[in-house]
Amino acid sequence: MRKRKNIIFIIISSFWFVSLLFFAPVSAEESKTTGTQTISAGEMENEGIKFLTKFLPWEKDSAQIDVFYDGEEIILPAGRLDLIFKTPGTRLKAGRIPLTLQINVNDKFQKRIRLTSRVLVTQKVIKTLRPIRRGEKIQEEDVTEEIIETEKPWDNAVSRLEKAVGFQASRNLPKGRILTAKFLKEPALGTKGDKILILAEKGTMKITTPGILKEDGYEDSMVQVLNIETKKLIYGRLIDANTVKVSF
Repeated sequence: MRKRKNIIFIIISSFWFVSLLFFAPVSAEESKTTGTQTISAGEMENEGIKFLTKFLPWEKDSAQIDVFYDGEEIILPAGRLDLIFKTPGTRLKAGRIPLTLQINVNDKFQKRIRLTSRVLVTQKVIKTLRPIRRGEKIQEEDVTEEIIETEKPWDNAVSRLEKAVGFQASRNLPKGRILTAKFLKEPALGTKGDKILILAEKGTMKITTPGILKEDGYEDSMVQVLNIETKKLIYGRLIDANTVKVSF
């Protein structure tokens, strides 16, 4: 009976020992001996975000960058890992930006994969609150400041009220239009039909005569003016709202 128990004990002990060999978890040191390493989808996405953050012209707080990889983790040989991102065939700075990732280990090419990204840019803009006619001077109550998130940032968007209020519309603007520099022009210092004083100076001599502006004029710009006394059209420089200076 005792001999039988000893045999059973030996069999159970042997099975326990074998199970330890085959089913015990592999330690970190043992995993290194396999000669491989893995990179997860999340790691690749995070590295892609870091790349775009440096590559794109936006301030860190003014852009929301997401990168997506629709795949599994990648098993690679052990060694120094290099992730090389590129934006092939595109000049996009926002929106859906394609990415490629080349994976090297110890300077040797291993794999190239495609990722997608979405870049939303936060932008401060000025919008019209009502339709504005061409040539109309914009008043403070005509516009509002707004923060938008967009995949298509506006080039040369006006971002401050003082850069819009007091300017003239260069074209008809509908309600809700985002203002850019090309939609605005500085208000004319003098308007066509205004009566002005024509000034001619030479040394200590000064001559003045009344005139009429024949076109809108801006400060220090050349304008056409009618000399009321001689009925002749001449050109001079608009130095203030009431004076055109001519040379002789």
